[in-house]
Parts: sequence; C-alpha cells; structure tokens
Amino acid sequence: MSKNRNFFQRAVDALVEGRTRQAERYVAQFERAHGRQHDKMKGR
Repeated sequence: MSKNRNFFQRAVDALVEGRTRQAERYVAQFERAHGRQHDKMKGR
C-alpha cells in the first residue's frame, strides 16, 4: 500500500515540477518581451 502511495506522490511531484518549470519559462519569456521596466518602483 505504501508503495502505491509513493508512486502517486512521485507522480504528483513530477506534475508540480513540470508546471513550475512551465511557469518559469513563461515568466522569462514575458520579461524578455516586455523588459524589466515593471520591476522598477515609481518615485513619488
């Protein structure tokens, strides 16, 4: 039983890691396309 749980836990972990890498690639692509101008705070 614990072996099945480990299998499913590993599967879920793999899905989460894949989504994390996909999100990081999307953010990097956005930053390349739009620059880092949004990171700067506007002076008041």
